[in-house]
Amino acid sequence: MLAVLSLSVALLSAYLGIGLATAKSRSGKGAKRLYPAVAALVLGTGTWLVHVMSLLSYHHRISLDYTPSVVIAAIGIVSLSAYIMFSLFARQKPLTSRIAGAVFGVGVTLMSALGLFALRPGLIVGIDAVVGIFSVAILFIACYFALYVLGNFQRATGFSLSKPVASLILGAGIFAMQYTMLGSLRIDGLRSATAILGYTGLPSSYFIAGVSALISVILAITWIFMVFERRTLKQIAFLDPLTGLRNRYALAEESNRRLAEERLGSMVLINLDRFKVINDTLGRDLGDLLLAHAAQRIRTRIHEREALFRMDGDEFLLVGAEKDPHLLLERVTRMLEEISRPYMIEGNELYVTASAGISLFPIHGRDRATLLKAADAALYQAKASGKDKTVFFNAGIGGQLSRKMELEKDLRLALEHGQFFIVYQPKWDARRGKEAGFEALLRWRHPEKGVVSPGEFIPIAEETGLIVPMTRWMLGEVCRLNKRWHDAGKFQVCISVNMSYRVFESMTIFDMVDEALRSSGLPGPMLELEITESIAMKNMAITLSQLQRVRDLGVQVSMDDFGTGHSSLGRLDEIPVDTLKIDQSFVKSSDLASKQALIVGIIGIARLLDLEVVAEGVETAEQAEFLLSRGCILMQGYYYGRPMLPEEVEAGAWRINSAPNGAARAD
Repeated sequence: MLAVLSLSVALLSAYLGIGLATAKSRSGKGAKRLYPAVAALVLGTGTWLVHVMSLLSYHHRISLDYTPSVVIAAIGIVSLSAYIMFSLFARQKPLTSRIAGAVFGVGVTLMSALGLFALRPGLIVGIDAVVGIFSVAILFIACYFALYVLGNFQRATGFSLSKPVASLILGAGIFAMQYTMLGSLRIDGLRSATAILGYTGLPSSYFIAGVSALISVILAITWIFMVFERRTLKQIAFLDPLTGLRNRYALAEESNRRLAEERLGSMVLINLDRFKVINDTLGRDLGDLLLAHAAQRIRTRIHEREALFRMDGDEFLLVGAEKDPHLLLERVTRMLEEISRPYMIEGNELYVTASAGISLFPIHGRDRATLLKAADAALYQAKASGKDKTVFFNAGIGGQLSRKMELEKDLRLALEHGQFFIVYQPKWDARRGKEAGFEALLRWRHPEKGVVSPGEFIPIAEETGLIVPMTRWMLGEVCRLNKRWHDAGKFQVCISVNMSYRVFESMTIFDMVDEALRSSGLPGPMLELEITESIAMKNMAITLSQLQRVRDLGVQVSMDDFGTGHSSLGRLDEIPVDTLKIDQSFVKSSDLASKQALIVGIIGIARLLDLEVVAEGVETAEQAEFLLSRGCILMQGYYYGRPMLPEEVEAGAWRINSAPNGAARAD
């Protein structure tokens, strides 16, 4: 009866101790430190009680009469070792986790020795060293596996059986250790170790076999649990919890199996278009629901021989055996059509399209990494060409991607190596016949590729965030040059610098401008920042507050490419700008009545709001005359001057070709 009771105490104290030690307190630091101490005391007291009950169950001739000092010392030793074990385990480091169980094993061994030495002198006449060492080894093994289960599975997955199983292993180990230790003792007048249960007729080998069977059961339970948990961990690691699809970590296993079975024919990478807009405007919760719905629609269109994965964010990958490009295109087109159907989610009617990039085995690659890279390049091309499209990988796309990657790598060093330079295009006052300002434009002279087009490297700079330090450098250079021109009496005009949306996102635009003006000594009104409509309308409150701070420095603001953005007209009066720039697409087609009407409308709006107007892209005398006749005085374009280096601007040769009424072409 005492044996059953002691086993119950061992299991209960182990469960309570582990539960308290791993509990997460919401209180202060003092309460968090108290939990391990209480857990250690519970486990230590329970272990001492198991030791006492094991002695009481040994034989009726043994009477226990411990002094309070022995009891306190024994409980203190085992409780301290338990506290150290829990503290080391809480650090979650491989080394400390390994020695944590050993510390508790040593503490229990010392406690047991103290309890035995306190018995009536002469009662113990000998100890079987082999069985004694075996009993201690039982506890060390149990402690190791208990903490292994608790540390590797409970923290990683929060699986509900982790604590009970760890408690079962530790409690059973404590129980088995105490009763096995009794088997190593030779008590005066008792010849057999099996007297632990009050029987003297069974050989001691039966006792050892019984304890060994108990340990085997413990190890078997541990092994079964570990196998079960590993499968659970693998399932969690390889499955996307939002969509229920396999994730990118499961792709390697699937693709290797298909390659071995010769069932890999293609990879289709699908990405939702403008998904970030939905996330930003309606929230991530609704965005997650949209992703789940889109995944379900794709899933309904795949065959049994195909595997669908969710990669990162709003990207999905379809791996199949189909190699026929015509059949693939037909199937992917139907998928994209299915995705683009309206979604009704929590009362919101949402519309989203998707783009796809396809790579074929073995044409575009013979391994997973190459095929995935090719599909990604094709997807990038589909996005760049207008979205809602399907593109197959080809050599041209590969070349573009390689060049982009090379430029991105070199762009990171271009500023440090002084490869950027600035050119200046004049803004002309057609009525007065003189320059009204300049627009500063960034250029990159690559040491091997020559001058790289801004249309090629600026998007890369914006994508990588390098545009922010590039803009800081450019502002400083422009302000210093303009200050030198002012002091030399060469030009007394404002120079404008284009701003990227990434600069506004960095929240550093005021510091950039303030630093450039202070270091150069240039007055604020001699600097102008050019923004686009899309920048003004994106995160409008934050953008406008930054623009207002810049204007407080006296800096002017112009809106570039006006008329091509996203519905800024209704809030134009709220945007702190001084100038509207008519987009060159209107000027280029100014011979059309519809474009003429739009130009006149923009000029009229600017007048009503007391704003300056600058026409971009003026290339012919007819365009200049039309704009001047409609009241647009300030013009910019190749007709009045190409972008020039500072020394070319200072030489002034371009002025000769700029008559007061724009009668001659600059080039």
